[in-house]
Amino acid sequence: MIKNSKKLVFNLNVLGHGESNPILLRVNLFPEITKIDFGYITTDKYINGGWIKISPDTYIENVVTKERYVMTKAIGITVAPVLRNFESKKDWQYFSLFFPPIKQKDALINIIEVLNGNKNDFNYYNVELKMSDGIEIRE
Repeated sequence: MIKNSKKLVFNLNVLGHGESNPILLRVNLFPEITKIDFGYITTDKYINGGWIKISPDTYIENVVTKERYVMTKAIGITVAPVLRNFESKKDWQYFSLFFPPIKQKDALINIIEVLNGNKNDFNYYNVELKMSDGIEIRE
């Protein structure tokens, strides 16, 4: 187990590789977990706003070392094959994905729902985490 001593929050607001991807809001590096927060707004593409779900195989990958951390939990989003259907084109959803703790060192990470996925998969590439940009939470 990694011995991270700080609780760091990175406010990002990063777009995914597809126009209908959620916005990557925050990466939280805590001693016991890595938590990633997203915000999703439905599009006009579907009559009732469409649906949302996350693959159980979603992972974080360190771009340089190729270390992978597989999702352990999801809150606010259903895990495939279950779908969360929206009721209108004005719906929105905040959700969080949880992973084992990643090293608290400067890194580029990929967040991958589906390897070599299409524009509808929630993939985020080369997300920069500079430890000097993290906001430390003190209790």
